[in-house]
Amino acid sequence: MAWETRTFKQIPLHHRVYHTVKDRFDLSAQMAVRANAKVVDAYKLDKRVKRSFRELGAITYDDRVLSWKLAASTVSIWTVGGRQTIPFAAGEYQRRLLATRQGETDLAYVGGEFYLFATVNIEEPDPVEVRGVLGVDLGI
Repeated sequence: MAWETRTFKQIPLHHRVYHTVKDRFDLSAQMAVRANAKVVDAYKLDKRVKRSFRELGAITYDDRVLSWKLAASTVSIWTVGGRQTIPFAAGEYQRRLLATRQGETDLAYVGGEFYLFATVNIEEPDPVEVRGVLGVDLGI
């Protein structure tokens, strides 16, 4: 619909497709919004080329659709079959990083397995005074 009507902005596309997408695919309100956002983001790259999406392409979830339960090592995620609680595996370093998670989480299917990609905040280390040459990046 975005391509056919040349509607590439979030709100106008939302008004055109929201109810149809929500009803046709039996999505929750927020998942219909996330699907719309994926289309809009794809057209930000280039509006001259019709976009297509893989059946198992990554999708971005916000905190209304996916929530992390670090103590239990699970995520609560909305699916078309209802909300499910799914265990996840992470090392101690990654768990500490997840405690600073912010924003959205991407769910991707890579090599036959599902992965969650989360943005985290880390403190920038204090600058170190350098004397002499540490290394040379030749770009090779």
